[in-house]
Amino acid sequence: MATRLFAPRFLPLVFVLGSLIPSGVSAQVNQAPARITQSVNETRLTLLRGNTHPLARPQFDRGPAPAELPMDRMLLVLKRSPEQEAALEKFMAEQQDPSSPNFHKWLTPQEFGQRFGPADQDIQTITSWLESRGFQVGNVSKGRTVIEFSGTAGDVQGAFHTTIHKYILPSGEQHWANASDPAIPAALAPVVVGVSTLHNFFPRPMSHVVSAPARSAEGVSPRPLFTFPAGCSGTNCNFVLGPADFATIYNVTPLWDAGIDGTGQTIAIVADSNINIQDVRDFRSIFGLPAKDPNIIVNGGNPG
Repeated sequence: MATRLFAPRFLPLVFVLGSLIPSGVSAQVNQAPARITQSVNETRLTLLRGNTHPLARPQFDRGPAPAELPMDRMLLVLKRSPEQEAALEKFMAEQQDPSSPNFHKWLTPQEFGQRFGPADQDIQTITSWLESRGFQVGNVSKGRTVIEFSGTAGDVQGAFHTTIHKYILPSGEQHWANASDPAIPAALAPVVVGVSTLHNFFPRPMSHVVSAPARSAEGVSPRPLFTFPAGCSGTNCNFVLGPADFATIYNVTPLWDAGIDGTGQTIAIVADSNINIQDVRDFRSIFGLPAKDPNIIVNGGNPG
């Protein structure tokens, strides 16, 4: 079993189409007061409850991981102050209020972090503590919600007072995970809410098939041109949509006819794997669309 399995699966790859969405709010300097006001004392700890995966159960436990097990791209999750949380709720309500001057005034990630993220001093205190415990700090998210860091299972045990164990599920799946909730110095608790990706139990899709598609009055299911495999029926069919299908379903043809085609907007698609750029080119060619390659951004190691 490979050991480098701790990269967060929800962040690896983003496809960006078009230019950045313009923000209606100018950048502001982060004026949030520092919330870490005490010196970091390793003997005074706060338990981060709810940070153990539910499948990290004793009956599946096969013992501790080797201390040198690499744990890459873990995420320390930060939290807002009650005042920031209230301000954010108010701002989001104003963004949807046509009578508000903040109506549809969207923020960039940087602006969000500057307005609602921890103070620079708090970020520095936390990153300094991580580095003092042997971790390599990757980056702080632009929205100031997480700090990425890497180390080993031994580093995790020393800093967060929990051990990484091997778990084997009844299905035979093997995973690494923390055996108990982590703990941090109490001085950091006003800003730190938890640690993500201390395990490799990755999220599973929420979608599922609930029933076969309804049939028409004549008892015959519709057969779109790109339905596959040939001759399929019921839940065994895959109904592929083309651009014209999208236009029909959402009635966007009048917008296209009026020259509104999304120019100047950005669509980001997050994926677990890379893509074959030729597939995109073939799709656009088949449907008569102008050539336009997406901008592929790999976050971390290329997943292939």
